[in-house]
Amino acid sequence: MENTRKRFKFQLNIGFIVFAIIFVYLTITVVVNLMKDTVSVCRVEEGQIVNSASFTGVCIRDEEVVNASGSGYINFYVGEGDKLASSGNIYLLTSNPPAAGEAGNSESAGFSTAAYSDIRDQITVFSKNYSDSQFSQTYSLGYNLQSLSTEMVSEAKIQDYQVNTSSGQVIKTTQSGIVSYSYDGYENLSVEGVNKQVISDSTYEKHQIDPYTYIEAGQPAYKLVHTHQWKIVIPLTPEQASELKDTTSVNLTFTKDNIKTVSDFYIYQGSDGSYGVLTLNDYMVRYISERYIDIEIIFEEASGLKIPTSALLSKDFYQIPIQYLLTDNRSYETGFYCERTNENGEIVADFRTSGIYYKDDEYFYVSTEDFSLGDYIGKVNSGENDDRFRIGATGQLYGVYNVNKGYTQFEIVNILHRNSDYCIVQENLNYSVALYDNIILNSDTVTENQIVY
Repeated sequence: MENTRKRFKFQLNIGFIVFAIIFVYLTITVVVNLMKDTVSVCRVEEGQIVNSASFTGVCIRDEEVVNASGSGYINFYVGEGDKLASSGNIYLLTSNPPAAGEAGNSESAGFSTAAYSDIRDQITVFSKNYSDSQFSQTYSLGYNLQSLSTEMVSEAKIQDYQVNTSSGQVIKTTQSGIVSYSYDGYENLSVEGVNKQVISDSTYEKHQIDPYTYIEAGQPAYKLVHTHQWKIVIPLTPEQASELKDTTSVNLTFTKDNIKTVSDFYIYQGSDGSYGVLTLNDYMVRYISERYIDIEIIFEEASGLKIPTSALLSKDFYQIPIQYLLTDNRSYETGFYCERTNENGEIVADFRTSGIYYKDDEYFYVSTEDFSLGDYIGKVNSGENDDRFRIGATGQLYGVYNVNKGYTQFEIVNILHRNSDYCIVQENLNYSVALYDNIILNSDTVTENQIVY
């Protein structure tokens, strides 16, 4: 029996080949994409950078405590923060205490609608600005409400005292000033007397003089502040002192009320460190009872296009002195007359208007792709070699990679302000980024003219 063998002939399948090629391509693409750095894109937005710091400062005023000239029950003619002229009535001393329930009784005092409105305003300001991190504001609120109550009750009751008390003695001031009914022992403090111990005095205690209380002769009766000008002294770190060494005024915010103002500023070098001294002519009365006050100082503030600092990179440009810029007589375009030697050794010249990226007080910065090393820049038909400039020197400009067209294009930026995370750059600058442009977030992950998507 004859065995027959079937021979199989391998036949090339074009479909299999196409499938294999596609499979290999996809595999390589996936592997390459997994191995390369991830390219992140962000959008240019408008923004602001504020360089600021918070401080607790000590307040210094031209103030003095005036002691009682006699003993008795005290009641006041003027309220906290009121201006009093010399020889004006300041308080009344009586030998008899107020009748039971009389002191602090709002019904007998007959508080006005305006009085209640003042109390509501104090509570509203407190509730809007309160935070758990500044619980001490609660004590300030209590003091302010007590001061308002003192003023309201005194105004309503002092006439009754004068009428019903034959032994009352009216005391007048010998000087003019703004009145306060609190004291703390720091009334004679000067800028030179401020140190770290004063700034962080854990034993600090403020005393308040209340109406209808008995005081002895020689005890504090009130305090007079003689001028509206006052100072706030704040401690500075060596870095802050260096940053503010040439500063003569600062923008500040009173944290308690979110009030913003401008203050004169100088640095005082104390025995134990540097101190910033802020001089103000406003808001003294508002904070007349405060010895320590929380403020925020804005060192620098800038607005514009906000971009991450990780997007920044630098690029070399040729520098051409600004006096070589010309205006074409026919097109009236501005540019440079450029002479260069071509491949045949011939000198050729043309007028170039492109590639000019930036201008400062001395130079134009032109692209190394549009101009070449050794090119001569000069005037048309000048015939004077001394009147030409040879391209050679370079300068660096900061920029970002714009990917609006799907590939990376370098665009310059003029940085107005910069911190560790972001920078503010100038808007409406030629060859620069614009609002809502898409840029590479990490410039070190790509190269120029790289296709991104």
